[in-house]
Amino acid sequence: MTSDLLRQIIAGMPADFADPQDDYLVTREKMAPLHGHALSPDSSVETGRAGGVDVARLSRPTSDIGRGLVLFLHGGAFVSCDLAAYQFYAEYIAEWIGVPVVTAGYRRAPEHPFPAALDDCLAVYRSLLDEGHDPERLICVGDSCGGGLALSTVMRAREAGLGSPAGVVSLSGWVDLDTSGYGSTPPSGRDPFITEGFLRARARDYLGPEGDLRAPWASPGRGPLHGLPPLLLQVGETDLCRRDGEALADRARAVGVDARLDVVAGGVHGVQGLVNLGVPEAIAAWESVREFADGLLDR
Repeated sequence: MTSDLLRQIIAGMPADFADPQDDYLVTREKMAPLHGHALSPDSSVETGRAGGVDVARLSRPTSDIGRGLVLFLHGGAFVSCDLAAYQFYAEYIAEWIGVPVVTAGYRRAPEHPFPAALDDCLAVYRSLLDEGHDPERLICVGDSCGGGLALSTVMRAREAGLGSPAGVVSLSGWVDLDTSGYGSTPPSGRDPFITEGFLRARARDYLGPEGDLRAPWASPGRGPLHGLPPLLLQVGETDLCRRDGEALADRARAVGVDARLDVVAGGVHGVQGLVNLGVPEAIAAWESVREFADGLLDR
């Protein structure tokens, strides 16, 4: 059941927020007010480069670098939200997991189409290992399209012979760009943040008009899953990406991967980003993330 607070937020979202007719510029305009929130004064952020890619390194007073590190690959439908705009979300991760967070400022489409974003994410991951970070103390976290990028990055790292991270956390992960068969409504109720047509349009921004929607590095839900580290695939109950998260969990388990499917009761796509508003579903989501991360880092 959806909480009263989340119902109010859903009701307050414009009906055309995820309009399939929007181009990438309109998408950026619509998404901007939902991001870029002010950080807590006791958070520390250092910007720099890693592997030739812009990064931001955020720490909270509770962040223990000796315990581990998170590589965060942000959302924004591949086209929206820059590195600075997503530091509020990195702050959530640092607070709930208790380690510093490195956010990759990957290049955005359509100015930089696939595989530019994925190349950047892999370059940052490789650079963190070159800096001496133990991959077994590193968790890759991504939200929405970043959840797909996190999975693709770890798959490519495996192909490149790099060390595998301790685990991957995909938050409302967009893991399959082929939306055929989605239908017009989510699994259970309205999802105000994404629509099938919106995802289809943004996938074309990312891949180009002739790009293969089922290519494994673009749609990691269809990719080679063998040998991946433990996965937390967290989706909302009414999340339009839920179906593909469920399919990915089944495929991963079939090849021996420890894949945990976590369906947030009453949750919509990206519900985790509403934790600052005290949304109960968001709090429950982050409690689950913390439990999963603790199991990886405290062993």
